[in-house]
Amino acid sequence: MASRHLSSRPRQTGTGLARCAASLALAGSLSACSLLGGNGANGGVTGTVYTPADLDGIPDNLADRADSVLQTYQAPPASLLEARRRADRAAGTVEEFLASEGYLAARAVPQRIEQSTSTPRIEITPGKRFRIASVTVDFVGDIDTGTREEVNKAQKGLLIGGPAHTSSIERMDALLLSHLKNAGYAFAISNDIDVLASRADATVEVTYTLVPGPRVKLGELVLPDDISTRPPAVRVMRSWQPGEYYTPDKIRTLRTRLRSSGLYDGIGIEISETPDAEGTYPVELLLAESKPRSVGVGASLSTTEGAGIDAYWEKRNITGRGDKVRVDGAVANISRHLTASYELPNIGRYGRTLNAEIGARQAETDGYDLTGLKTGATLSQPFNKNFNISAGAYVDLTRTVEYDLTRSGPSDPIDQVTFFTPLSATYNTVRNPLDPQDGNRLFLTLEPSVSTGTVNAVYTRYLSNLRTYHSFTDSLVAAARVEAGGFLGDTDVPADRLFFAGGGGTVRGYAYQSLSPQNADGDYVGGEALFDASLELRWRKSKRWGYAAFVDTGAAAGDFGEVFGDLRSAFGLGVRYYPGFGPIRLDIATPISPRDGDDPVQVYISIGQAF
Repeated sequence: MASRHLSSRPRQTGTGLARCAASLALAGSLSACSLLGGNGANGGVTGTVYTPADLDGIPDNLADRADSVLQTYQAPPASLLEARRRADRAAGTVEEFLASEGYLAARAVPQRIEQSTSTPRIEITPGKRFRIASVTVDFVGDIDTGTREEVNKAQKGLLIGGPAHTSSIERMDALLLSHLKNAGYAFAISNDIDVLASRADATVEVTYTLVPGPRVKLGELVLPDDISTRPPAVRVMRSWQPGEYYTPDKIRTLRTRLRSSGLYDGIGIEISETPDAEGTYPVELLLAESKPRSVGVGASLSTTEGAGIDAYWEKRNITGRGDKVRVDGAVANISRHLTASYELPNIGRYGRTLNAEIGARQAETDGYDLTGLKTGATLSQPFNKNFNISAGAYVDLTRTVEYDLTRSGPSDPIDQVTFFTPLSATYNTVRNPLDPQDGNRLFLTLEPSVSTGTVNAVYTRYLSNLRTYHSFTDSLVAAARVEAGGFLGDTDVPADRLFFAGGGGTVRGYAYQSLSPQNADGDYVGGEALFDASLELRWRKSKRWGYAAFVDTGAAAGDFGEVFGDLRSAFGLGVRYYPGFGPIRLDIATPISPRDGDDPVQVYISIGQAF
């Protein structure tokens, strides 16, 4: 389709249509130029620019666009001959532009000049605007009745009596072709667009010639011999059952699955041109494997939570089933953790994934000190490309020192063993998690739990999180987040399972955990209910730099009635630097109604958007 053009022929009973036919033939390549604007209107060129000619007689509604398609120059013409050549080229461009807008008999004649310093004028006679008299679709080869009816319905989108826009005629060609491909005609092509023009009537008759080819039933995947992944681990990513008709979406889905596996740097997909013995068309994969290992390092800094550095090491395709082992570690002022995890994807069907982990952690917060060891596994299953559920089982061993106990005298640590089975559901239409532009993400989780040891408790912890993103323009994005959580059953639970608010993860502008319940001594002890929300406006000024303005609000308390009575809000501004993999974020926030003791400003530096 790279060389697609409109072929046209004059009606035999008309005269003087050779020029009209040539205009239509050129219009196909010019339609893109007219839409993109060439390099007219300076085209981003700074300094003085020189226009080859002024236009007289252009229809008023097309004047600005006609000027924009004219080529401009950074230097004046070096000679009278060059000035005349520029004007001749401009006249041809204007005729092509007008033809693309339906003025097929337009003429553009440059005025002759005698000095190179003069700007020539182009006299334009647009003539009548040609309109569409009829639309016909011819097929070279057989096509099923249902698809023929769909194509017949689609062709009515090119309105009879409407202007003969080249862009509209070409879009209809692409639309008709897409109907064929979506109906299973994988090798369908458009052979020609024939335009029969009549000067006398100022009309055109458009005929599309489509070659559907065979209706393709997709077969098995044919894999390269030199890949290290086991064949079943690749074939499970197939997005059709053998014998199903081809659609472009099935091939796009397969490509997306292969890419998201992280196993391949290069992906090629080719459909065999001949069927196999079962009448299906095998699909051949051309795969270039990526490096099996990767490492990463990140850092964060805030005035409330201190500095931190994190790193990971990952090894993929351990057993040839697309599985991977990953080790994550982080060291910060108030916490440290080290976690090893194993992921086995596509168990029995695509998307069913097992994640197992074991990890150790330490934390020293204003509410408690904690040392813990956690191990467990989660099995997740997508129902479609957006909706996923998971269920898991974990054991968490913790030793906690709570400050509200130690202030009243020596206190033994609280040793707990917690068994919990998280049940989660995620609905996600966000495509870029590091820098979301559009979409929604809803996360819901229930954690039925039993804690035994120093304190015994049976409870269910629940948490919901909604994030939504909307692009107003390519550079302006609005982002919003709402989070709420609470408990059912006993509330005498391990300290690290309670809710805390304040700081970079909830309400920027307030100290870490400072919007949480306090005891009589002023220590943060955590709450049984949480609510926080954020609204952020993100402006991408250039390829490397962006800015943000945000408002956060939230609190943690004993119940939701107290939470909404204790809500605190903060306002802030941020800078984003985009090195190519995601933004590096600098946020500065201040409380809107500060309490006694609240610092006037908090600063946060991290990788990725705040949410």
